[in-house]
Amino acid sequence: MIKKRSLMIAVLAFTVCSFAAQDTASKNSTNPWKYSVLTNLTLTFNSYSDNWAGSEYGSMAWAWTFNGTAEKQFTKRLSDKNTLKLAFGQTATQKKNDNGNKKWRKFQKSSDLIDFESVLRFTLQSFVDPYISVRLVSQFADERVPGYRCEGNPLTIYESFGAIRDLAKNDRIVWSARIGGAIRQNIDRNDYLDTSLHVDDFTNDGGLEFVTDLKTTTKDNRISYVSQLKVYEALFSSIADKYEGESNESYWRHPDVSWDNTIGVMLLKYITLNIHFEALYDIESDDNIRCRNTIGLSLSYSKAN
Repeated sequence: MIKKRSLMIAVLAFTVCSFAAQDTASKNSTNPWKYSVLTNLTLTFNSYSDNWAGSEYGSMAWAWTFNGTAEKQFTKRLSDKNTLKLAFGQTATQKKNDNGNKKWRKFQKSSDLIDFESVLRFTLQSFVDPYISVRLVSQFADERVPGYRCEGNPLTIYESFGAIRDLAKNDRIVWSARIGGAIRQNIDRNDYLDTSLHVDDFTNDGGLEFVTDLKTTTKDNRISYVSQLKVYEALFSSIADKYEGESNESYWRHPDVSWDNTIGVMLLKYITLNIHFEALYDIESDDNIRCRNTIGLSLSYSKAN
């Protein structure tokens, strides 16, 4: 367990440090790293006095996001692209106590994401190029059990390989699609259980994966749109026998779909209107599509070379 946690921390630390070190590396390389960073902080607050007419309650919320990429063309036929997405946010609301006075509740987590992916591409100058990739998905804190906090849990690891193609690539639009085979491991640490009952939940499966990435901006770079669609369907799973004969025995075979969209409108140099929409479908979690939508003004910072 310690080894798994240490490995994840090391990967994240190496990735964050690599973004900070790109300027130095680029000065000593024929093919320098190309990187981009976009980070923003969103704050909202509203409050009502105890004698306010109506049933309104105050709320406070903050959310931080980080999106970074680092790309390098090592040789004419070999390139690497690393993507790091981080997000964390909390929300607090008011409630009435026994005396009828409004009191603030503790902050509750509203968003949490750690998503790192590295794609190694072999350029053959043909219709498609082969690729291999590794992706780690987790969160800063697992708080599913009241009173218990577990950092970096659960952890999902993807290893995939297949074919990739650029559908469009110029100064204003980058659009690519890839399809191939993938293997996935899910690690869920049950540290909150008694030592005698503590057993890590570890499952693995393999199947097919399709991913398409789109990034486009207006000519003046004031409006941007980033979208990613991922579809993964398992063809085999370590839990197939576990649910045999039950109503959900084939759920693991259903495709998992995620569609993430972000529109950014730069109002001032460091003020951006962000519109984010995310749709998820995973029948093992819920048999309906889950959606998340956020709209807010953010303090933003971006940089690219």
